[in-house]
Amino acid sequence: MTDKKSSVTERKGFGVRGFNRLSIQSKLMTMLLAVSIGSIVVIAYEGYRSGRLAIRDSVVERLVSLRGAKASQIEEYFRSLRGEMTVLGKNPSTAMAMKELSTAFSSVLSESKSIDAASVDGLRRFYRDEFSPRLAENSGQPVNADTFLPSSILARYLQYEYIADNANDIGEKQKLDDAGDGSTYSQFHNRYHPIFRDIVDEFGYYDLFLIDNDGNVVYSVYKEVDFATSLLLGPYARSSLADAYRDAQKQNSGYVAIADFSFYDPSYGAPAAFMATPIYEETELLGVLAVQVPVDEMNGVMTDDGNWRQNGLGETGESFLVGSDLTLRSDSRVLIEDPSTYIEALRNQQVGEEELAIVEAMQTSVLNQKATSEAVQKAFEGKNGVDTVTNYLGRRVISAYAPLDIRGVDWALVAEIDEAEIFAPIAVFAWRVLAASAGLVLLITLASLWLARAFLKPVNLLGDGFQRLSKGHKEVVVPILANDELGELARSFNRMVIKNRKTNELVSQKTQETESLLLNMFPESVAKRLKKGDSAIADEAESVTVVFANVLNFQKLTYELKPKKAIAILNEVVSALDESTHAHGIEKIKTTGSEYLAVSGLSVARLDHAKRVIDFAIEAIRIVSQVNREHGTDLRLRVGVHTGSVMAGTVGSQRLIYDVWGDTVVTAHYVQSEAAPDSIFVSKAVVNSLVDIYEFEPEGDIRLKNDEKVAIFRVKT
Repeated sequence: MTDKKSSVTERKGFGVRGFNRLSIQSKLMTMLLAVSIGSIVVIAYEGYRSGRLAIRDSVVERLVSLRGAKASQIEEYFRSLRGEMTVLGKNPSTAMAMKELSTAFSSVLSESKSIDAASVDGLRRFYRDEFSPRLAENSGQPVNADTFLPSSILARYLQYEYIADNANDIGEKQKLDDAGDGSTYSQFHNRYHPIFRDIVDEFGYYDLFLIDNDGNVVYSVYKEVDFATSLLLGPYARSSLADAYRDAQKQNSGYVAIADFSFYDPSYGAPAAFMATPIYEETELLGVLAVQVPVDEMNGVMTDDGNWRQNGLGETGESFLVGSDLTLRSDSRVLIEDPSTYIEALRNQQVGEEELAIVEAMQTSVLNQKATSEAVQKAFEGKNGVDTVTNYLGRRVISAYAPLDIRGVDWALVAEIDEAEIFAPIAVFAWRVLAASAGLVLLITLASLWLARAFLKPVNLLGDGFQRLSKGHKEVVVPILANDELGELARSFNRMVIKNRKTNELVSQKTQETESLLLNMFPESVAKRLKKGDSAIADEAESVTVVFANVLNFQKLTYELKPKKAIAILNEVVSALDESTHAHGIEKIKTTGSEYLAVSGLSVARLDHAKRVIDFAIEAIRIVSQVNREHGTDLRLRVGVHTGSVMAGTVGSQRLIYDVWGDTVVTAHYVQSEAAPDSIFVSKAVVNSLVDIYEFEPEGDIRLKNDEKVAIFRVKT
């Protein structure tokens, strides 16, 4: 053992002695050559790593941008649908059509010929020979035609006249305006059908329905087998259309219900979603207007009508929608471009042959394709971000995800692209670097002969580094060309630069955090003054408008609900009020319990400060009403407004706050205390400035603490 150790020691000693016997020029040349070759390796690796990161960052930025754009498009599409539905539901012509078609529907059999055995047989043949085979092919299950054959004589009669005996092909039954049976129903159908057919064509709906208060589909445009049937009894009682109908029937005018996608038998098992709105004549509910939401419209948005490459998604990128059941709500790009590859990918994931047959028959991945990646799961947790995950086809992808804000459905949007495609260019780059490195080694060997003679160059470089640093350059790096004292000095210099840069970055970060905290705690103008060092702020404003809003029944809500839920609802109200104050140019001062204090015209002088406050108050009442509808609560908002002068400033030392004082604030609070629930009470000063804009009605006088009487008025909204 001792001999072996001695041998190793001798070899090491010989190596050191051999190096020491070299001339200084040889030493320098050897060191320069070693450092240069090492630099190539480091630069090549850093280039590879940086290139990979740069490409990934570029793709992430593109995916995030695409995700935001698609989310905005889909959310705007559904807002447009809701707007269209609201307009159609409130249209007097729709109410008249609902009323007349409902009345005529119930009297069809008493006016027209009774359905005979031949007609029933004709309708049964339609279900057996046309409807059932197509439904069975799409669903992958055997279909008993008699299950869907209407049991009602009225439904059988109308389906025979408008579907089975309709000479137009399936998918074109809407071309028939009048069945020609002489009934009042057919007369009204002939009057309204062209109008509703044009509406469907114009707005791109899949179908449009009128449903009476007994759940009967008294009218549809495309005359599928749900026409004239009941949504309360029979095979369609549990359909998405029935769900949307029941929801809409319980609501006020203007409400739009939505039922998420599910397989819909009347459309031959195709995925279908529905939106519905009640139809009123004054206060009388006449029925429900419903539309079948077109899948093609959403597919067009998510696929850019097949223009993935033109929109920067390359060969594998796509964006798609996912429902709360973790199935797709838009079609897969792979299915659209290469169905055989898509089916094979599903087969590799052990998807059953029956499911594959359904996908092949229906040619859609909507509701047929599961999407359970980590990105999708995080989106349904309310998060948005970008991760590298395994997608629904088993591929590694970079995925940008976010939940969607669509009232009535719980959907997420995902934009992703294959990792292999993203990093293909950097792999080519790596091979090129290796080839170039081999040539560089030869060049460096020759260059080292000359560089070794310039052993003073490190000193010059170090001096140049100090000079650049003194001029304010932050990204200064001195190359380390030797392992002697000069090299160590260069290393110390580089460490000093890095440490200095990190210190500057930390100071900058803390400064930004402080600014962000000030903006969250105080109005922008106050935050700017505090940032400049003005810790004692005291201002006077001669003309501002102060508003107190008090959320009533919150205490009762805390008894009825768990505290966490009650606080969450109050926080939802306050957050919405905060957004509204910002939108109307009003400064929120504070929230105390269930009271909300805000001022307009304080930090920023405004001629219309009173009008801004009234507009905010009107919207605040709507906000509370909306929360009540969504949560089934009975919150009320009491609002008091007064115009006058105030003092404002910061108080406290350890916990600084910004507040307002003065008779105007006190008077506004008294006015609010006298206000009726869901009403806006104002003082005479407010009325005087807004009498030409709003209508007011007197509500008597209030007596302040100093016995002063103040006239108050209610804003008529």
